[in-house]
Amino acid sequence: MASDVLTRTPPRADHRIPYGSGEHHFGDLWMPQLHPGQRAPVLVFLHGGWWKAEYGLDYGGHLCSALRAGGYAVWSIEYRRVGHAGGGWPGTFEDVAAGYDFLQMLNKTYLLDLTRVVAIGHSAGGHLAFWLAGRPHIPVSSVLGHLRTMAPLRAVIGLAGAVDLRLTMDLSDGLAAAHVKQEVLRYIGASPQDAPERYRAGDPGELVPLNIPQYLLQGTDDDQIPPLLPARWADRARCMDDPVTVSMIEGADHLDVVDPLSKAWPAVVATIRKAVG
Repeated sequence: MASDVLTRTPPRADHRIPYGSGEHHFGDLWMPQLHPGQRAPVLVFLHGGWWKAEYGLDYGGHLCSALRAGGYAVWSIEYRRVGHAGGGWPGTFEDVAAGYDFLQMLNKTYLLDLTRVVAIGHSAGGHLAFWLAGRPHIPVSSVLGHLRTMAPLRAVIGLAGAVDLRLTMDLSDGLAAAHVKQEVLRYIGASPQDAPERYRAGDPGELVPLNIPQYLLQGTDDDQIPPLLPARWADRARCMDDPVTVSMIEGADHLDVVDPLSKAWPAVVATIRKAVG
């Protein structure tokens, strides 16, 4: 079995580019080899780590490098996290929105196909990817209301993604990852009962329908994301006519879905190929 992606030295990106003025306002861009006249479809990657300062984007380099080799441009966004000044609510959301919107600037220098953009989030990054897709439905009155406008996504993919905050908390009770509930509360800074307006603006489950195809991949041996979460999300989204595909990968764990050396990787690549079109 391959060592996990947290212990292997990740490849380096082609370019590390600031999208803002802060220490954590940057992204890694991975550009494939292109034929003359060709533009690369874009994968926007949001890393996980339960939104905590100690986990950054570097481990995603394995995934990004492999996807670059497959012909995709990958824009891996860093952002302020809990433990950083301004991280959590609302700074993390503002950073991710700014990082995504920076694609318009990148397109002035790099040959990107902005008609084929797919957001991919791993673990807590799954929440951020699905939140990006739901941005147009943020209430105007929210402190995040100014983030409603965005260039469209073609699809969104959750890799062992915490795609719904309330469901993640509710379904984690009694599981090995029961700590996840506290991670969500620290991230948002309050419970749904105490700050419902934050969840209405920041929880993808409050922003459906997303009106784009959604893909959720998760291993049956994942010890972080509740095993019922993908199906529960799919049930709700499909009631609003959102197209959702759920793939449970037998024997895969929480990190296998971002590891090009794992048995889960072919399923990940097949899903990305379908999502990009």
